[in-house]
Amino acid sequence: MPTIDILGEPVEIEFLVGEGATEADLDRDTLLAGVEEMAALVNSKAEEWSPEYRGAFCGIGKIVFFAGQVMNGDYLMDRPFCDLDDAQFWWEAEEFMRNTNADVRANTFFHDCWHVVQFKAGGYAYEEHEQVWREVDAIDHQIAVARTLGCDADEIGHLENFQGDQQLIIARLDEGVEQLARHRAGALGRNA
Repeated sequence: MPTIDILGEPVEIEFLVGEGATEADLDRDTLLAGVEEMAALVNSKAEEWSPEYRGAFCGIGKIVFFAGQVMNGDYLMDRPFCDLDDAQFWWEAEEFMRNTNADVRANTFFHDCWHVVQFKAGGYAYEEHEQVWREVDAIDHQIAVARTLGCDADEIGHLENFQGDQQLIIARLDEGVEQLARHRAGALGRNA
């Protein structure tokens, strides 16, 4: 299994063809080159990361690139998500490929790294208002990281606009998520 290095920590890279997809939907070489470029950018800023952000970046142990739909608990997913229990970021390959800039990819990755920090501090977010608060909090930290990474004003503005629109956040939480069965004890492992 390939790995990348983020701030001295290995991150495994896995590829998965989900329901409705074929092997041709995963360009493994291009995905791997893109995630290596992302890691190189994060690592190039090593001296600029606070201990808190450094710890967040190192909190995910595996990135799973997938195409099609995959299961996460009782949910069928076709958009990126973080498996919080296992600290794995499931990155939908097509969405990764649409964002061709290493800085955008790195701040997107950080967003889900921050969800792992939130999970370790407080467990799952069961209620919608808590899920929205966690999104706003993750975006707040993501904006600071995006500035350090050198994201342009358009990217920063996009994040600020999204952060301020609760309805957009709720729509994103529900996007690409199909509940297949009653989820165990109401736990939602579907943080964006």
